[in-house]
Amino acid sequence: MKYDIKPDHHIRAKRASLTGLTIGLLLLFQAVRVLWHFPENEGWRNALAGVSGLICLLMCSVSYWKYRKLTRQ
Repeated sequence: MKYDIKPDHHIRAKRASLTGLTIGLLLLFQAVRVLWHFPENEGWRNALAGVSGLICLLMCSVSYWKYRKLTRQ
Protein backbone atom coordinates (compact mmCIF):
# COMPACT_ATOMS: atom_id res chain seq x y z
CA MET A 1 0.00 0.00 0.00
CA LYS A 2 1.37 3.39 -0.95
CA TYR A 3 0.79 6.52 1.08
CA ASP A 4 1.13 10.05 -0.17
CA ILE A 5 2.40 11.80 2.94
CA LYS A 6 3.48 15.39 2.49
CA PRO A 7 6.03 16.81 4.92
CA ASP A 8 4.83 19.59 7.18
CA HIS A 9 7.56 22.21 7.35
CA HIS A 10 5.61 24.49 9.69
CA ILE A 11 4.89 22.03 12.50
CA ARG A 12 6.91 23.96 15.11
CA ALA A 13 5.29 27.26 14.19
CA LYS A 14 1.83 25.67 14.35
CA ARG A 15 2.62 24.17 17.74
CA ALA A 16 3.87 27.52 19.04
CA SER A 17 0.73 29.28 17.79
CA LEU A 18 -1.54 26.73 19.44
CA THR A 19 0.44 26.97 22.68
CA GLY A 20 0.10 30.76 22.65
CA LEU A 21 -3.61 30.44 22.00
CA THR A 22 -4.07 27.98 24.87
CA ILE A 23 -2.10 30.08 27.36
CA GLY A 24 -3.92 33.22 26.26
CA LEU A 25 -7.30 31.59 26.76
CA LEU A 26 -6.33 30.36 30.23
CA LEU A 27 -5.13 33.82 31.26
CA LEU A 28 -8.27 35.39 29.80
CA PHE A 29 -10.35 32.96 31.87
CA GLN A 30 -8.48 34.07 35.00
CA ALA A 31 -9.12 37.74 34.19
CA VAL A 32 -12.84 37.02 33.76
CA ARG A 33 -12.86 35.22 37.12
CA VAL A 34 -11.41 38.34 38.78
CA LEU A 35 -13.88 40.63 37.03
CA TRP A 36 -16.78 38.35 38.01
CA HIS A 37 -16.49 39.77 41.56
CA PHE A 38 -16.19 43.35 40.30
CA PRO A 39 -17.92 45.22 43.19
CA GLU A 40 -16.01 43.33 45.88
CA ASN A 41 -12.52 43.99 44.47
CA GLU A 42 -10.31 47.04 44.86
CA GLY A 43 -10.13 49.45 41.94
CA TRP A 44 -6.55 48.60 40.99
CA ARG A 45 -7.37 44.88 40.83
CA ASN A 46 -10.30 45.50 38.47
CA ALA A 47 -8.18 47.78 36.27
CA LEU A 48 -5.37 45.23 36.17
CA ALA A 49 -7.78 42.42 35.28
CA GLY A 50 -9.37 44.53 32.53
CA VAL A 51 -6.06 45.49 30.95
CA SER A 52 -4.63 41.98 31.21
CA GLY A 53 -7.85 40.56 29.75
CA LEU A 54 -7.55 42.85 26.73
CA ILE A 55 -3.89 41.91 26.28
CA CYS A 56 -4.75 38.20 26.49
CA LEU A 57 -7.55 38.67 23.97
CA LEU A 58 -5.11 40.37 21.61
CA MET A 59 -2.56 37.57 22.11
CA CYS A 60 -5.23 34.94 21.41
CA SER A 61 -6.36 36.65 18.23
CA VAL A 62 -2.80 37.00 16.93
CA SER A 63 -2.03 33.36 17.73
CA TYR A 64 -5.22 32.19 16.02
CA TRP A 65 -4.51 34.38 12.98
CA LYS A 66 -0.96 32.96 12.69
CA TYR A 67 -2.24 29.39 13.02
CA ARG A 68 -4.91 29.91 10.34
CA LYS A 69 -2.31 31.48 8.06
CA LEU A 70 0.01 28.48 8.49
CA THR A 71 -2.73 25.90 7.93
CA ARG A 72 -3.80 27.49 4.66
CA GLN A 73 -0.35 27.14 3.11
